[in-house]
Amino acid sequence: MPFTLEYPMRSLRHATMPAAALLTLALAGCGGSDGDPEPTAMTLEQFQSACAALNGTAVTGGAVSEATFTPASDGAVTATSVPQHCLLRGAMNQRTGIDGKPYALGFELSLPFGWNQRFYYQGGSGVDGTLFRALGAYTGGGNTRNALLDGYAVVTTDSGHRAETGVANGAFLFGADPQARYEYGDQQLPQVTAAAKALIRKFYGIVPVRSYFVGCSNGGRQAMVAAQRYPDLFDGIVAAAPGFRLTQASIQGSVYQARIAAAIAPAGTDGRPDITKPLTAGDQAVVRQRILDACDALDGAVDGMVSRMSACRPDPLAWACQAGESANCLSPAKAGYVKQLFDGAKTAAGAQIYAPWPFDPGMAAQSANPFYTIFAGEASHIYTTPPTITADLLGYGLTADVDTEFAKLSATTATFTRSGNDFTNAESPDMDRFRARGGKLIVFNGAADLAFSIHDVEAYYNKVQARYGAEQAASFARAFFVPGMGHCSGGAYGTDQFDAVGALVDWVEKGQAPEAMVSTARAAAGVAWPGRTRPVCAYPKEAIYKGTGSIEDAANFSCQ
Repeated sequence: MPFTLEYPMRSLRHATMPAAALLTLALAGCGGSDGDPEPTAMTLEQFQSACAALNGTAVTGGAVSEATFTPASDGAVTATSVPQHCLLRGAMNQRTGIDGKPYALGFELSLPFGWNQRFYYQGGSGVDGTLFRALGAYTGGGNTRNALLDGYAVVTTDSGHRAETGVANGAFLFGADPQARYEYGDQQLPQVTAAAKALIRKFYGIVPVRSYFVGCSNGGRQAMVAAQRYPDLFDGIVAAAPGFRLTQASIQGSVYQARIAAAIAPAGTDGRPDITKPLTAGDQAVVRQRILDACDALDGAVDGMVSRMSACRPDPLAWACQAGESANCLSPAKAGYVKQLFDGAKTAAGAQIYAPWPFDPGMAAQSANPFYTIFAGEASHIYTTPPTITADLLGYGLTADVDTEFAKLSATTATFTRSGNDFTNAESPDMDRFRARGGKLIVFNGAADLAFSIHDVEAYYNKVQARYGAEQAASFARAFFVPGMGHCSGGAYGTDQFDAVGALVDWVEKGQAPEAMVSTARAAAGVAWPGRTRPVCAYPKEAIYKGTGSIEDAANFSCQ
């Protein structure tokens, strides 16, 4: 049966209780053992006092620098509301980098008064460098709760650096320091997890019964790193829109897309090609309509969505205007650009660098290169060795050579002893240890994600299936592709509200593997069909119309 979207049910699954009423549970999963003491029973006054007492507590490589009791939020419950909790901030590994700048691995930990005896590591975003509030954000769109509200102890981290302000490309300058690169890439996970669990045990008297990692984008990359490199840390992992081959994606999203856009883009005010405008709004409308004309009906329902993504393979060259045509077509040069864009970057020898893009109507906006700046900053400063420290990211993309920058992803030097591919990516299908200890992994990606392609996730999951067999792979890892959904959430041509975290928890704690998740369309995402529902099917299945009933209702679609 499809997993039903109902956010308040999380509170029932993991009913929280005041610390004074905590009872001993059978400790299981990572971190629990029969030898652990019972949870510490505390009144609210004792909770406040114990919270203040954590200030200055040592953790490996550092200490807690702030411990504050925080009252519950007033008013209507939202995704940023909080319950009564103890807020901790601290840092580890304080040092001066080779660039002469200060660095530290900062963390924030929220410990709720009504703890459900579970731990939630909230992944980062972008290139980190910000210490986000440890609320335990849920994935997908339209959330009205968070993990802290639902009783989880939640941790976040800045991944070992802070974005610089007042300087050009300050978010990326940490790439000049090798240790900052490595902590951002993969070293923060075990250190922050160990510190958080030590503080949880000191405060509550027991370690968490279950531990979860949930992240999107760079946080999704971190989730894949956790499953492959640190399989003992978490019982369940959600990797949303995961940039697990982020280095390759950065070359495609910067140097490659800048060069092909520059060939047809108009000049900007600085005289250089405006790579955000290779297609006009009218051209983008043509691309969207052509994709819908070719693929909308493939699932049996003409509904403005492309749900049968596996069968959608149009040729953009066929969209070029023929003699006498001017409507619903592109100039030959622009049709050629669109084909290059969807085909994805290749080396001079013809090898695929990252992945092709899917033909979803929402992907027409990819022509505006919306993620260019972050991809160019990552590629130039962080993932290539030696780094290119520059204030001119557009100039980098317009002048750098694709093959040269691609090769620099694998390069090392005496100073930078790990390559960008090594410390950043999580490409291995080997999850033997994660599988053996009963870990569960849900990966999902939107088909209209302008940062990461579902085809990259598909290729990875196929490798996992090749290693374990399709049935065994599905016993611990499942992939879901969401038609029309953008990067992490949103998208005007699909449905983006679904409960992947709840599905994961049910899989880990009840053994209920998710065959499908019901997803709802939101007006806030810009759809023309708010309230529409669809099943989001476990790969390789897709949602197909049964032939009768309202196309607005997921019940009239089946996973095939």
